[in-house]
Amino acid sequence: MVSGALQPTTPLESCQWLNKLLVQVWPNVVAPKLSKHFSAVLQKHIRIRKPKLVRRIKLQEFSLGSCTPILGMHRTHWTTAGGQQVLHMDFEWKTNNMCIMLDTKLAMPFLGTKQILINSIHIKGDLCILPILDGQAILYSFETTPELSIGIAFGSGATGGDQELPSSKLPGVSAWLVKFLTDLLVKTMVEPRRRCYPLPLTSDKRTFVGGTVSITVTSVSNLLKANIKGQKASQSHGSAELDRSSDGSANDGLHTFVEVELGDISQRTDVKQGSNPNWNASFDMVIPESSSTLHVHLYEWSPTNMKLDCLTSCEIKMTHVADDSIIFWAVGSESSAIVKHACFGKEVEMVVPFDGTESVEVCFCCFNVLSY
Repeated sequence: MVSGALQPTTPLESCQWLNKLLVQVWPNVVAPKLSKHFSAVLQKHIRIRKPKLVRRIKLQEFSLGSCTPILGMHRTHWTTAGGQQVLHMDFEWKTNNMCIMLDTKLAMPFLGTKQILINSIHIKGDLCILPILDGQAILYSFETTPELSIGIAFGSGATGGDQELPSSKLPGVSAWLVKFLTDLLVKTMVEPRRRCYPLPLTSDKRTFVGGTVSITVTSVSNLLKANIKGQKASQSHGSAELDRSSDGSANDGLHTFVEVELGDISQRTDVKQGSNPNWNASFDMVIPESSSTLHVHLYEWSPTNMKLDCLTSCEIKMTHVADDSIIFWAVGSESSAIVKHACFGKEVEMVVPFDGTESVEVCFCCFNVLSY
């Protein structure tokens, strides 16, 4: 979906009509929902990535404001990737009508409490929008890393009123914030990583607090070392390793297990032998946030080596919808989207390829157990 080699299947056009529509729905519908979503993402990551001069940092306020982004004014077109229709459009958002307030406690030599206010932002890039589930949701992402710049002001915190201080008082903070926000975009919504925006037909208007999901790791298929580590095997062991892998004899003794991780909780299957291990191992796991990621790691186990070798990984994203259902999605072949929609009390099955492999896949059953 990212490749520049994709040719438009429709003529290039501008989208004045879309921007007029966005102006109407942005203040009361889109901006509040996106503000809530991105504030949770920011609050989760900023505590981990704080600079050395900051002892503590907390998100105090987050509002995207009333100024809308400009979509598709120069180029908008559809392409087909992996059998799915993808909308491409340019994106530019330049506003000084936003507010991201960070409350910080500084380390030596500064000490004290300061407020950092991000009051303007400029983002420019190209969006990919993939309608899914017959229009009940969209997946969106940037094709490549967008250009980003911000404007910030410093205040003296609760003990010093609202006096603004020049950025030189806190050297390096502006550059750190730009790098932090850019890295956050890359990790969360630059291809092939995507965000989900549900468009539910109904809503119970309940605030998501938490929930549980039952994950069954069914099996892994086509598990050959040549498929996962072909290049490394070729360099380390020569062509003989690849020849043995092709008839399966070298992989008969391969012992593997799968680890699934959701939030702070991880679970492991038993160790199985062979190129098509079957586990049928079920785990009840807590969904920590309305948008969460299930990390899946495939490990090789050896009785003579205490160090575990992670062969490959993949991710399954999940988003809670206002009608109490869950949308599961992952990246498929040719950057296509594998999407399943599980209503409350329903089970769905997903077959997801591992990263960097052509044919190694893991099969899951996901059961929407409970939201509360």
